[in-house]
Amino acid sequence: MPKQKLPEMMQLEADRMRHLSLDEKEFAQEIRVVMEERRLRTEDQPQALLYEKLNAVAFQVHPYRVPIIGWMTDLQSMTVSDARAWYDDWYAPNNAYLVVVGDVDHQDVFRLAEQYYGVLPARTLPVRKPQDEPPQAGIRRLTVKAPAVKAPADLPVLMMAFKVPVIRHVEQDVDPYALEMLAAVLAGHDAARLNRHLVREQRLAVSAGASYDSTSRGPGIFHLHGAPSAGRSRGELETALRAEVARVQEEGVSAEELARAKAQLIASQIYKLDSIFAQAMEIGQLESAGIPHTMNRRLIDKLQEVSREQVQAVARKYFGDEALTVAELDPQPLPPNPRPRSPFVPRH
Repeated sequence: MPKQKLPEMMQLEADRMRHLSLDEKEFAQEIRVVMEERRLRTEDQPQALLYEKLNAVAFQVHPYRVPIIGWMTDLQSMTVSDARAWYDDWYAPNNAYLVVVGDVDHQDVFRLAEQYYGVLPARTLPVRKPQDEPPQAGIRRLTVKAPAVKAPADLPVLMMAFKVPVIRHVEQDVDPYALEMLAAVLAGHDAARLNRHLVREQRLAVSAGASYDSTSRGPGIFHLHGAPSAGRSRGELETALRAEVARVQEEGVSAEELARAKAQLIASQIYKLDSIFAQAMEIGQLESAGIPHTMNRRLIDKLQEVSREQVQAVARKYFGDEALTVAELDPQPLPPNPRPRSPFVPRH
């Protein structure tokens, strides 16, 4: 957006915050678009479907068990009155973050925010009831058979989700930074352990990875995932992924390995700042998670401070079966007359 249009955009968005018009006919059209988007991005994508089912099993109480786009039954039963009630409850200036990134003067932005948003009264928000996830008491497993949900798959897939902590106190926390480095050691670059051992050397998998987000607002999950090679089973891949974590538990990581993982991870944190959009997303995500965006550089410093001993410690602490959920995609032969895959629709 040209910066000279910022005042106009601020005015439009402020107006939308309290004076949105929800037309029943337009809602009926848009909800069909959202349904089609769900088919395209989840129901016709086996791995996305598996990830959705994994979250629904890993979380029993927390809202993370519900997909952002909603279940199809939610969309089919939603009415314009439901949307209006949600809008009236939650769309308020005291329940929003306004992020502006670009070639602007911050004092000008503050004046515009005061001019257009300052006149909007704060609203009493609904009371947020606790939805804390209870401790998991043992391993959970699920299998998704693709054709049963009309999502043809070519390869089996395995996903393992371990419940782990996330950053709540930037300075005091230690384990979330060590978990970030563990993910980087396992899968932070092409020569990282999972790709090197499982894909290139053992040829056990066609892909293998690890992922973790330390700045989640809700409960944290450390994922291990992959697709076994032809002739190899999901069970073999699970055993191999567990063995890679066990190696870190028993032997730790080398200084050179950790240094490379740090360089790759920290570089990715810095390079993403080349994108205006990525900067805005970073600021908004940190603030919504309760972390001041001004602490961003400190987060990088904390990653640089992680020691080999801390990486080994979190590998030993968080990767038992008591907080593990395992999801498997079991590809089946296609039905005789499969439903055509959904065409592309614009993303909301």
